[in-house]
Amino acid sequence: ARVGLRVISQNASSVKEKYNDEQIEYIKSIAETNLEDWSSFKNSILAKQGNVNKKNIDAVILKYMTSLKKYNVALSFAQHLKSKEEELSLGTINSLLHLYYEISKNQKLTADQTKFILEAHKSLHSKYKVLEYSTCERLLHALCAINEIEKAVKLLSDIHLTTIPSHSAYSTLKYFDEIFSFVAKNCAVIPLKTAKKLLEVYDTLNWNAKFARINKVDGQCSCCKEKLDCLTLTNDEFNILQRIVKDKLIVGSDLFLKTSPEELKSFTEFVDKTAPYDIVLDGLNIAYGVGMASHFDKMRFLNQVVDHFVKQNKKILLLGRQHMMRWNMKLMQQIMRKTKYFFTDNVSQDDPYFITAALLSGPHTDIVSKDLLRGHKFLLKDESLMHIFKRWQWQHQWMIFQNPQKRPSIQAPLMFTPCAQKKNNVWHLPYEQEASPVIAHVNDGVPDLYSWMCLRINK
Repeated sequence: ARVGLRVISQNASSVKEKYNDEQIEYIKSIAETNLEDWSSFKNSILAKQGNVNKKNIDAVILKYMTSLKKYNVALSFAQHLKSKEEELSLGTINSLLHLYYEISKNQKLTADQTKFILEAHKSLHSKYKVLEYSTCERLLHALCAINEIEKAVKLLSDIHLTTIPSHSAYSTLKYFDEIFSFVAKNCAVIPLKTAKKLLEVYDTLNWNAKFARINKVDGQCSCCKEKLDCLTLTNDEFNILQRIVKDKLIVGSDLFLKTSPEELKSFTEFVDKTAPYDIVLDGLNIAYGVGMASHFDKMRFLNQVVDHFVKQNKKILLLGRQHMMRWNMKLMQQIMRKTKYFFTDNVSQDDPYFITAALLSGPHTDIVSKDLLRGHKFLLKDESLMHIFKRWQWQHQWMIFQNPQKRPSIQAPLMFTPCAQKKNNVWHLPYEQEASPVIAHVNDGVPDLYSWMCLRINK
């Protein structure tokens, strides 16, 4: 449908319309049925006494279907409106934006729904210098639902800079909080252009907004000295990861493992018998951390890493491949005495094994590998799942590098979560530089900590 702009006369300060109970009860009654003839349904409503009329009926139907969470019925009616190719009232546009926002809380919006939101934004933004309160709110929520953070910030900043009395500093702050919460939920990084726009708006409000750096050791902000929190996975979030592993790998025998059913069965039985572990080592990845060295040097390096965790009284699971057994039997036997161990066939892909072992072991188990784990699509088919997995990785992955003395340099997991977050009424947001700063560092999967914003309200 065309996103038309036949604006219903509205007053931002007016109270909600009170519709006749008979009309509303009739609308609610249809929520439990599969309706095909929407035109007849509308005529039946209009034939009853009340305040629902030809101008507002579409918006009212959508409003009540959405509030009752009858999304399939609401979507059916939305499809009916699109098929008529008639101009939509502002109230109907608002109701559709709200419907899509509510649906987005549980599932990703379709391409058509996303297109509607973008077209509504374009039409409303170009026609009106000022959007009234409810339209602004609906549009902001919908833009955030499709991760159009830049457009949401631009819209809000434009509204504020017009100094409309109905948009106080308080309501501006409320909207920013909602936008930033979307950024945090999606572990998003805002564009530099958006970051500069935020600086502009905060400056007009006499609030404090600065570019900042985050200390990699403890997560401290260079501006306000607050430290980012470690957003530990909830029990539900960890259980989701664990369930995916069980469903995709163990029950479904996902072919990405490149293993035989017999080996997979042997592995899961081994984990059931020997878990839980404190730490799971990706033996081959650690050994190859020495580069083009001899098998003896690789095995010695691995043994040094094992000793590091033995000194911490950790229960260790070492995962490797069969051919490692031929590198140096004496050193390998030393390592095996200090660990639980499992060696896969040489054609197996061992990375998923150590992820699986760690997740099945429990929420307190760490992993040791320099692999950034980007390729494990079995966990990354869903964006929200990808974010959960990334947080788990930041909180549990140790990395091993070789120092100039040819010994292991061991990097512990991050003490904080490098995603947007609010603490003590201060927001910290990562932004994307047009060009990354020229700073020599090893790619260890940690996001850029030099490009952050510190946003505070001066009291």
